[in-house]
Parts: sequence; structure tokens; C-alpha cells
Amino acid sequence: MGKELPLARSEEEGQSMLLAITSSGEPITAPCLRDQGTEGDNFAEVSEGGETEDTETKSKSSSKVKRANARTFKKARRRRDNKDRKSHRGDERAHKPARRSAKELGITFPGSYCDELETVPHHWNEIDIVSGGLLLRCVLCFDYVWLPLFIQESHHLNNLMKRYGRTEGYCRYLDRHREAKVLVAKMQDLRVLETKVDDKRKFAKIVDEILSDKEYDRKEI
Repeated sequence: MGKELPLARSEEEGQSMLLAITSSGEPITAPCLRDQGTEGDNFAEVSEGGETEDTETKSKSSSKVKRANARTFKKARRRRDNKDRKSHRGDERAHKPARRSAKELGITFPGSYCDELETVPHHWNEIDIVSGGLLLRCVLCFDYVWLPLFIQESHHLNNLMKRYGRTEGYCRYLDRHREAKVLVAKMQDLRVLETKVDDKRKFAKIVDEILSDKEYDRKEI
């Protein structure tokens, strides 16, 4: 067996070298790869001028640019979506038919009495609950009225009637409740027609047509 080779370390040209002595006494050197880092291990890169580039700062600035671009894109997309929604709403309103107001439908507030002399008071009886209110019919004169159920809404109706008068204020309030407005208009029209149409079959046909009309308040153009 040959002699064991003593090992030693030496610095040559700034690199760690592995130094071995052969049996003839001649030294053999080889670079020590264990002490060298692989490419990409260092966080800083050296530029051509010898200056070190801070890759961490560069990465942060790049991330900021990406986030800024993302925010700008999201804002632009939101503005575009809002514009599209407004455009669609405008199209929907353009296709909606014009509606007649309660005043145009001839709705009147019946007051407290059945007759003009105010000698016979109404005796109201509940018929149905419609649009958050009660549809009432007088058992004496068969007139109809719709009144809100809730106290706050009743105060609002009362204030409108004090400000604009009984019928005008009542019509203004009904304009905000289309279902109730249409129903009251139909009932009051049928009450008037009942006194004018003697033929019961004809009247029954008119009743069916009016009650089934879903566009009763549509304004003719």
C-alpha cells in the first residue's frame, strides 16, 4: 500500500484549494468545490461596472408596479361595468310604458259620509289586504277606499291630505303604491258602471275585462 497522503488547505489566487502531497514529494492542488457557492445562491448581482445590484429593492419596486397596474385595471373595469349597468337601466326605462296617475284615473277620496248632505256616515267593511294596506267597502253605498295599515304611513297620508286637499293628497299617496292605485281605480269605475249598465250579462262581461286587465293604468300615446 502506498503512503497516506497528508491533506492541507491553502489559499491560491483568492480561492480555497485542496493541497495534497504525493509519494514523490510533488504537491498537487485542486479547487475545493465545497467552499464555492453555486450560481444564484447570492441575493445580490454584480453589474458590469463592478457595482452590486440590490435585487430585493428591484423586486419590491416591481411588485409595487404590478399592484398599481392591477388597481388601475380594476378601477377601469368597475367604471366600465357601472357605465354598462346605467346604459341597461336606461334601456329598460325607455321600454317601460307610461302610467296614468291616480288623478288621471279619476280616483276620489270618499270622505266620511255616503251622501253629499253628510247625513249618512260610511260603514266600512274590510275586503282584502293589498300592498301593505286594507281595501275597505262601505256596506251602505258600496264605495271603496284603500288605507295604509301602519301608523307611520297613515301619518304620511294625513300630511299629504292636509297639504294638498283630501282627493289630491290621497292620489299623490296612491301614486307610490301602484297595486293599490289600480285596484281602487277598478273598484270605483265598476261602482259607477253598475249604475249605468242595466244588462247584467253585459255588466258581468265588463267586470271580467276590467278585473283581468293588467295594464289598466297604462297611458295611451
